[in-house]
Amino acid sequence: MFKLKKQTWTALVLSASLVLPFAGLTQPAAVYAASDTQNHWAHNVLNEWQTKGFISGFADGSLKPDQSVTRSQLAALINKAYGFTRPTSIHYTDVQTSDWYYNDVAIARAEGYMEGYKDSTFQPNKQVSRQELAVILTTLKKLKSSSSANNMFDTQNSPQWSKGSIGAVLDSGLMKGDEKGFRPRDITTRAEAVTVLDRSMQGASAASTVYNSAGVYGPESGSQPLHGNVYLNAAGSTLRNVVIDGDLILGAGIAEGDVLLSGITVKGTTIVNGGGSHSVHIKDSSLANMLVNKSNGTVRIVSSGSTSIQQTTLQTAAILEEEQPTAAGFHNVLLTSQLPSGASVSMKGNYDAVDVSSSSAMLSLTTGSIDQFAVAAGATNNRITLNPASSINVFTANAPTTVNGDGTINRAVIQSSDVTITPRVTQTTVSSGITARVEGRTIGAPQTETNVKKDDKKDNSSAGTTQPVTPGTSAPSPSPSSYQLGMSNGQATLPDWANYAGLNMSDMKITVTLDGQPAPRLLSSLRFNSETRVIEFKPVYVSTAYYGKMVQMTIEPASPSSLLKDRFVGSFPITGTYGQITDAQGKPVSDMHISFRRGTDVKTGPLVLTTETYGDGSYMAALPAGSYTGELQKDGYLITYMNVTVLANQYVQTDATAITKATQDQIRIVLTWSAFPADLDGHLFGPTVNGYGFHISPNGDYNYSYRGEVYAELDSDAMNGLGPEVITINKRLDGDYMYYVKNFDPGNPGTLGTSAAKVQVYIGDASVPAESYTLLPTSSDARFWRVFDIRVVNGKLEFVEHNNMWAVEPPYHNSGTVDDEIDVEQRLQDQVDRLPADLYLPYTTNLNNGIDLMPNESSDPGVDQMVGAIEAVPSGSETTVTADAYLQPTAQADTIKLLHYNDSTDELTFKVKVNFELDHLKANRDMLVHMPTLDEWLRDAAADAEDTIAAESNETTTTQQDTTALQAALAHQQALPAGAATSEKIAVLEELKTALAPWWYQLS
Repeated sequence: MFKLKKQTWTALVLSASLVLPFAGLTQPAAVYAASDTQNHWAHNVLNEWQTKGFISGFADGSLKPDQSVTRSQLAALINKAYGFTRPTSIHYTDVQTSDWYYNDVAIARAEGYMEGYKDSTFQPNKQVSRQELAVILTTLKKLKSSSSANNMFDTQNSPQWSKGSIGAVLDSGLMKGDEKGFRPRDITTRAEAVTVLDRSMQGASAASTVYNSAGVYGPESGSQPLHGNVYLNAAGSTLRNVVIDGDLILGAGIAEGDVLLSGITVKGTTIVNGGGSHSVHIKDSSLANMLVNKSNGTVRIVSSGSTSIQQTTLQTAAILEEEQPTAAGFHNVLLTSQLPSGASVSMKGNYDAVDVSSSSAMLSLTTGSIDQFAVAAGATNNRITLNPASSINVFTANAPTTVNGDGTINRAVIQSSDVTITPRVTQTTVSSGITARVEGRTIGAPQTETNVKKDDKKDNSSAGTTQPVTPGTSAPSPSPSSYQLGMSNGQATLPDWANYAGLNMSDMKITVTLDGQPAPRLLSSLRFNSETRVIEFKPVYVSTAYYGKMVQMTIEPASPSSLLKDRFVGSFPITGTYGQITDAQGKPVSDMHISFRRGTDVKTGPLVLTTETYGDGSYMAALPAGSYTGELQKDGYLITYMNVTVLANQYVQTDATAITKATQDQIRIVLTWSAFPADLDGHLFGPTVNGYGFHISPNGDYNYSYRGEVYAELDSDAMNGLGPEVITINKRLDGDYMYYVKNFDPGNPGTLGTSAAKVQVYIGDASVPAESYTLLPTSSDARFWRVFDIRVVNGKLEFVEHNNMWAVEPPYHNSGTVDDEIDVEQRLQDQVDRLPADLYLPYTTNLNNGIDLMPNESSDPGVDQMVGAIEAVPSGSETTVTADAYLQPTAQADTIKLLHYNDSTDELTFKVKVNFELDHLKANRDMLVHMPTLDEWLRDAAADAEDTIAAESNETTTTQQDTTALQAALAHQQALPAGAATSEKIAVLEELKTALAPWWYQLS
C-alpha cells in the first residue's frame, strides 16, 4: 500500500536505536559521570564501563553516546574489554605504525574477529553498520550461523556474508530487532556498541576482570571467586587467593617482566603470552591446563610449594622449573608441532609424562626425572640432553631422536631408525628390523637386547627398587630383596632377567592394595604369559572416588618350593579417559574399535591399548598420564582420530564423532589436521537450482536444500583439533564448486600453515579417497587455504587443484561459478548492469543514514562499489542547487546519505557516479537519484496513514491494532497551514513515520 509512485525499488532506512559495542578514546581518563549521559537510555552501562576504564570520555567530560563508532574504535574497545593484548604483523595500506589504533588493529587481526579488505586496506575510520557488527560478534563469540534473519522483514534479503550472522546474534540475544526491524544498514552508535558488547561479555568465555597496571590483586587471605576470564597484563604484578572459573591470560604487556601467582585456582586454561627469562612464579596454586605461546624470547615458569599444573602445552620456547620438588609441580608436558625449529626447552623437576610432537627442538633435563617420555612418529631430529642428576624411567622413540648427556634411562623402547642414546640405559627393547646406537654400540634387528643380565641383578638393586612416583601419592616401600615390577593398568611385567623356566601362576602369591588398603578383588582375570613375562588383568575401572589413587601389586613366591625365587613390587595410579562416540547426527555408535598410540597426532606405530564402545557408544580406556591419539575404526565408517590428554589423578572425558562412509551418489569432503590450531573450518560454495550459489560452513548455512531435498550439508564441525570436519554433497548439480579452509582459532591465528591440514574427497562408498590434498608446511600467517574446485558437467566431475594460501577469503560468484580469471570481467559487467538507472527516495528516508544504491537481491558480495561524484541535474525553477547541500557519500563507500530535506517546490534530481571494482578490473556507471519535495513526502505518508486506518477498522476485534497515534498524526498533517514552516512539516512527517512503524511489514 505504500504510495511511492515513482520508485523503482524501496529503500527503507529507519532510525537507529539499537544496542552495539564501540571503542572510545584510548587515552586514560579520570572516572566521573559523563555530562551527556545522565538522561540517556544507556546511562547505567556507560557509567559502569567508564568506571572500569573500558571507555574514556572527551575533553569536555562528555561520552557522546549517540556518535557513530568506527572500525578502529570498535577494535580498541573489544581489546580493552576482553583483555586481548597479543598483536600480529599487519600490512594494511591505510594503517601506519604512527596511528593511535595501529596496535589495536594488529590485535584484532591476531584474535581473528576483524579482518581487512581485499584491496589490502582496513578502513579504520569506516563507520560500523549493524550487520557488520553482527558478523564481528559472531566471529568473536564463535556463534553458529542461523536462518533466523528470515524472520525479520528487513533482513530476509540481506547479503550472504551477513545473513547467517544476523540470525546468530538474534538467536543468542546479543542483538535485537524492534518494530522497525533489525535495521542492518543503520550505523552503530557508541551507546549501542557498549550495550551489546556488555551483553556479549555475560557468557562464560568473556572477560570479567582485567589488570592493566602493576599491583597486588586478590584478598590477603581467604579465596575470592572471579567469574569469566581474567587478564593480567602488567609486569611486577601479584595475583593471589582467587578462583577463576574461566581462563587466565598473562598478556604480552608483561613483556620480559615478572609476575607472581599465589594461592590461585584456574579451572580453564592459563595462557602465557608474556614473561621473561626471570620468571612467572606460581606458588601454592592449582592450574588445570597451561599453554605457553610467547611471540618472542623465552619465558621461565617456576612452580613452588603445593602448585599442581596438570597439563603444560608448549608452542614456544620455555624454561620449566620446580623449586624444592614435591609430589606436585608440573605433571604432563607436551612439546607441540607448533614449536619453532631450533627452539630450546629446559626442564627441572619430576614429571609424570613428556610427549614430543615437535621437530628439531632442543630439550634438556637439568635435574629431576621423567616417568614416561615419548617422541611421536614424524617428530624428527629432536635433541635431548640428560644431565648427571636426571633420569627417565621409560623412554619411547617413535621417530629419529638423539639423547646425549650423563643421566640415566631405566628402559628404552626404540621403534624408529636413526635413534642414538648416549646416557646409560638399564634395559633396551628394539622393534624388529630396527637398529639403534645405544651407549656407543649398535644394537637391534632382529633380536631384542637388554643391557642388564640376570647375574647383574643384585648390583642393580638400588635402581630396581626405585619406584616411579606419581605426584600426590606415596611410593611403595619394598624390602631390600624386592625388585621393580613394571606396572600399568592392565598388565604387570617382570624384568628381562627374570626368566624362570616353567614359571606359571601357581608359583606366585599376588597381593593388591589400593592406597595402602587391602583390595583383593580389585584385579580380576589374571593370566601369565611365560614368554613375555607379562601378567595381564582386567583394567581397573572404578568410580570417580578412586581416580588418582595408587594400586600396588606385590608378587612373591607362593611357597618355598615355587619356581619364583624373588619378590617384585609395582604400582600405578588409576587414570585414563572415557567418553562417547556418536555419528554426525548425534546417534551413539556401538562396537567402534578404538586403538590408542602414545603421543599427539600419532597415527602409526605400536598400540598402547585397544577398546570398543558399548551399545550406548560409551567407552573407557585405562591409560597412564600423558598424551595419546585414538584411532576410530569400524566397518561402514571412515577411519578417524581423536587426541586424548590423560591427567594425573583423574579420568578425563573425551568424546568424538564417527563418520559414516558415503552412499553411492554422495561426495564426502573430510578435513583433518593436527592438534593446533583447535578449530579449522571447511567452506563449500556451490550452485543452486535457481541459479544462485550456496555457501556451507560452520559459521554460515549448515545445508542447502530445495523442496525438501538436501543437496549439500555440514555433517561434522570439529573444534578441538584433529577433526574430522565433514561436508557432504548429496546431490550434485552442474556448475562450479569451490572448497577452502579457514583458520577459525582466535588463539592461534597464524598457525594454519603449520597445521598439517589434509583434505580427502570420497566418492560413493569407497574406502580410499578419490582425491587427497595436503597443505605443505609454510611460515605464512594467512588464514585461508584454497584447496580445490569441482566442475560438474552432465553429472561428471572434474577436480581442479589450487592448494594455495590466501590472505583474504576466496571469492565466489552468487550465480554459482568460481572466481577464476575468465569470470572476473563478466561478473563485473553483470554487477554494473544491475545498478538501477533511477532511484526515487521514499518518505521513510532519514537524515544522515545510509541509503543503499544497489538492491540487496542484486548485490554480488565479491564486487566492491564506491560512490564517486554527485552532481545536481537542473530541473524546474531550481537551477542553482549544489549536490553537497543535499547528498553526500558515507564512510560505508557504497551508500549515500541525505543531508537536507527538499523544501523547494520542485523535485530535485542528482547524478551519482558509482565505481565498481573486482580484482584488477574497474568500471563505473551513472544513476539518477530523485528527491521528492517535503510536501510530496507528507502527502504520501498521509495517504498510507489513511489506508492503514481504514484497513484496521475492517479487522476483527482480536486482530485490530490501536490507531490512536496514527489518527492524531494524520490530523496534525491535515491541520498544517499552507505556509507552514519547514521545521513544522518535518516534525509532522517524523510523527507520521513513527506512528506508521507498527505497519511497516504490511506496507512494504
